[in-house]
Amino acid sequence: MEAKERHKRSVAKEIVELAWPSITEQMLIMAVGMVSTIFVGRVGTNAIAAVGMINSLIFFFQAIFAGLATGSTVIVARLIGEENEEGARLAVMQSLIMSIAIFIGLTTLGYIFAVPTIKTFFGSVSTDVFKLALMYYKIVLFGLPFVIIDIIIGGALRGAGDTKTPMYITATVNVINLLLNSTLVFGVTYHGRYLIPSLGVKGSALSATISRIIGGFLQLYVLYFGKRRINLDIKEKIRLDFNMMMRIIRVGIPASLEQVIMQGGFLVMQVIVSTMGTIAIAVYQIGMNANSLAFMPMFGFSIAATSLVGRSLGAKHFMLAEIYAKISRNIAVIVISVIGVFMFIFSKQLAALYTTDPIVIKIASDIIKIFAIVEPLLAILNVMAGVLRAAGDIPYIVLTAFIGLWLFRVTIGYILGKVLGMGVYGIWIGICTDFVVRSVMYSYRFKAGRWKYIKV
Repeated sequence: MEAKERHKRSVAKEIVELAWPSITEQMLIMAVGMVSTIFVGRVGTNAIAAVGMINSLIFFFQAIFAGLATGSTVIVARLIGEENEEGARLAVMQSLIMSIAIFIGLTTLGYIFAVPTIKTFFGSVSTDVFKLALMYYKIVLFGLPFVIIDIIIGGALRGAGDTKTPMYITATVNVINLLLNSTLVFGVTYHGRYLIPSLGVKGSALSATISRIIGGFLQLYVLYFGKRRINLDIKEKIRLDFNMMMRIIRVGIPASLEQVIMQGGFLVMQVIVSTMGTIAIAVYQIGMNANSLAFMPMFGFSIAATSLVGRSLGAKHFMLAEIYAKISRNIAVIVISVIGVFMFIFSKQLAALYTTDPIVIKIASDIIKIFAIVEPLLAILNVMAGVLRAAGDIPYIVLTAFIGLWLFRVTIGYILGKVLGMGVYGIWIGICTDFVVRSVMYSYRFKAGRWKYIKV
């Protein structure tokens, strides 16, 4: 019994050591995201509404390629577990080639068709919000190819067990983003004169784009000049390996479909909220942004589970993979429950960070409390999803995402929020129902155990 307990403590320590850099990374992203949103919120309610809408659209575009990053992460973790470092490096190269080529084309099309794209999704917003949204959208598009580079290389590094390097890069990028935001959004004055003009929403867009470009180049530098297990040689010719591409695609396409379903659901919710008025849009944006407090540890433990489970399955250590999964889930639930209590108690103070509008603060405070209650479910569903991704059980994740997001979140949110007139409260009931459904479905699949024997 003592040996078993020591083994569990050893596993828990390994999970925490792998998770904490990812948690720190998410804390940095969350902190800068919150500060950036607060900055934009000080510009005005129209500004925070415009930025929130476009960010949901950008996340949808990124979702297409997040699947390839998942494919790369899973394959790299398996190959590292098999002690095949050359194959792992090849997987990274093929993922980058596919993602960058496709995304440059889509970014170009996105810029050309910017106006009809925003009108299609957010045509019901006011003219002022639309103008701000269009300006923000056109600027941030240019940073997206570099976001994909960051996602692909960062995912590969995590799959290989290196969560610290992505954390350091994220720290650098977010400090740059924060400095640029504070400078460009409000401007810099000296003796009553502007040395740097106040750019408002445009300044926020420029800050995000510049920092994302820097992040992409930093990841490339690490990949080619670092000393990691998956490093590429700058002198090596870029080569296509269609067998490896197909292996990544077999995992990546279902994972992309999952992300498209997920982000598509989020986007539709944003569209529904956009028809409820500027206050509702602002409340929704604040609620989602504040929820990132819980997302940061959840992401860290999900990444740890994906990497450790993937490598264990690659080495045929099936029982160890299950132990990693269970302990990752349990630690995540405990940590996020504590954060949920904090969010519930200080919900009004959190909401007041983003705006001075008393109506928005009141409603957003209620929304944050609702989120706080269901946070443990969010931990379960995300860690279990990470485990199933590591196993290559992506089709089930796609099915679960569709049922949770579209049959419950979107449908119930629309009926309660729009048809029955409950507004954003109805939207959040739909969101919470989705959390319940997906956490139950993932837990059932995990308990069945078939995921341990899937070949990728």
